Amino acid sequence: MIRRPMWFGTGVALGVAGTLWVEQRVRRRVRRAVERLSPAFAGSEAVRAVRGTGARVKDAVEVARTERHRHESELWRRIGEVPPGRRHDAGRARSPSAKARGSRRQHR
Repeated sequence: MIRRPMWFGTGVALGVAGTLWVEQRVRRRVRRAVERLSPAFAGSEAVRAVRGTGARVKDAVEVARTERHRHESELWRRIGEVPPGRRHDAGRARSPSAKARGSRRQHR
């Protein structure tokens, strides 16, 4: 006769413990979800995402620019000519447009 109350008590204890454990986990998840949905968190995540995207775009543009120069130099080398704007004689004066750009920079 003592076995039935013992098993009943064990079942009740396990049921209460399981309920409290699940309730604690649910509350923790709800609290985290509320924190993530707060305006401050959303704003900081948006800023972080934009900064990351900006850095990736900047890196991509730099790689593209480098590859473009490399490919252009290779093409000029293949046809055996000097690219316009790049002279063999380093002592020659700059082009008029380059002089004009330089003079504008000095007046700013």
